[in-house]
Order: sequence, then C-alpha cells, then structure tokens
Amino acid sequence: MHSYEIEGRKGVFIILATPSFLLVWLVDFTSKAVGIDPPWWITTPSFAGFYSVLHMLFDRYIWRSKILHRVGLIKVPNLNGKWKGAIRSSYSHNGSERPVSVVITQRWSKILIRLDSADSHSYSESATLRSADPDAPELAYLYLNEPKTGAVDSMAMHRGTAIMRLRESALAGNYYTDRGRREIGTIRLTRRE
Repeated sequence: MHSYEIEGRKGVFIILATPSFLLVWLVDFTSKAVGIDPPWWITTPSFAGFYSVLHMLFDRYIWRSKILHRVGLIKVPNLNGKWKGAIRSSYSHNGSERPVSVVITQRWSKILIRLDSADSHSYSESATLRSADPDAPELAYLYLNEPKTGAVDSMAMHRGTAIMRLRESALAGNYYTDRGRREIGTIRLTRRE
C-alpha cells in the first residue's frame, strides 16, 4: 500500500486530539482520586500515546464509520472491496470490452488499487482522491501494468493513469498509457463486495 492525497485531512487532528486530551485528563483525575501518583515518564508522554493509538484505530477502522460520513466529519468515500467491470481500449480495433476485476485496499492514509484482466495485471503506484464534489468524488491514480505469461507479443510492461468518478456503487472514467503503449480507453466498475 502507498500513501495517497485526500482533501480535508486537517480536521482529523482535532477529531483525534480532543479525545486524547480527555483520556489524559481522565487518567490524571483517576490516579489522583485513588491516591496514585504516576511517575513523570508515564504521564508526560501519555497524550502522544493516546493519540497514536487513536490514530492507528482511526486509520484502519473508525474513518469507515457511516455515522461520521453522515454528519459530515469524514468526506472520503470508502472504496474498499472487490469490483467487477470492463475496459474498452483504443488498442482493440473492434471496440470490444474486456472484463476486469479490481481489488481496492484502503485505509485513511494508504490505498492500493489492483486490476486483473485476462492478459495482464496492474497495481497503483500513487493516487489522489478528490472529494470536493460529494455527489461524484474522483479517484485518480498512476499504475504499473505487467503482462501475464501468454499475453500477446505486442503487450509490454507500461505505466498509465486512470481517472474515475464514483456514483453510488459504480466507478467509471478513462485511462491512458505512456508513450510505449499509446492506448486510451474507458473503464467501468461495479462494487461486488
């Protein structure tokens, strides 16, 4: 998995700092109430410790909460899961579609997009998720495509870019490849899991 850009990450610090401060206060209050005076090396770094644990939980699980999305605290769409669809390529002269499957593994801070077709597989190297339009967030990523054994001789390893918009449970958009391949096309995906 690799990092990706997201609009609106700054508010997460406040979301996580507030309960971290409250937990530090609660530990301090509780320890004084029961007559324990913990040493400075426990109380001083406790904010960083609570923040780190909360950040890890937020990064992996909490950000996916539908409640946080509904109230508008989190605007990043959850793209995790298996997707099925098709690509239509300019490289194919008859204009036929080829089936593809995509697995998106996403955390708050990292993402990986893996595409598999009959001839090749690809994976993302960098990505950005723009959520300025809440009705159609945009996923853009750079990928490296590697042909499978037995693919046509004209197919070689290449890089490309895909830009898709999310509408309901479908991703659709365009892709293009680098100079060596010189291919453009469309991609359409529907979430399966």
